[in-house]
Amino acid sequence: MATLTIRNVDEKIRKALRKRAAENDVSMEEEVRRILARSVTQPEEPSRQEKRKRRMEALRKISAKPTEPFDLKAVSDEIWNARTL
Repeated sequence: MATLTIRNVDEKIRKALRKRAAENDVSMEEEVRRILARSVTQPEEPSRQEKRKRRMEALRKISAKPTEPFDLKAVSDEIWNARTL
């Protein structure tokens, strides 16, 4: 295995890394190895625009327009009356 030295790491980054390592119950060194492994093995994140496009497509698939008029107050009253307090 290779050794990697990283210099000039910002103190805020180091503290956040130490906290994250503690939350995962591993050493900072192990946490850095995991982060590096994930960052080079995962496919690249889709762009923000692509994510938005996917969300819109998903919403279109599950949404439906009402076929006839409905009474929003009656719907909210029904929901309210069904609540158990």
